[in-house]
This record gives sequence, C-alpha cells and structure tokens, in this order.
Amino acid sequence: MPQITIKMYEGRSDAQKEEIVEVFTRELSRIIEREPEFISIRFDEIPINEHAPANLRNKR
Repeated sequence: MPQITIKMYEGRSDAQKEEIVEVFTRELSRIIEREPEFISIRFDEIPINEHAPANLRNKR
C-alpha cells in the first residue's frame, strides 16, 4: 500500500488537489506496476505565515 504525503502551504483549490492526486497516482502506479486503487495520497497543509513565499502571503 504505497502512500504519498504532500506537504504544502494551504490555499490550493480542490481542482488543483484533484489534479495532483490524479497525476501522482497514475505515474506511481506506472512506475511501480501497482494498481491505482492501492495508492493513497494525503495532503498536510501548512498555514501561511511570514516564512511562506511572498506570492502566497499576498493572497491572504
């Protein structure tokens, strides 16, 4: 059961996350020759703070 954990700053849209899941699942499945239904992806969203890139801080 491969699991991918993606850490990124908060604020991405559901559509962006869905695309990430689709692409990562497809490619990992291809590379390791494992069915997509056995692959799990989790997002750990980090709150935007003073350490975040300027383009993300400006969206707050």
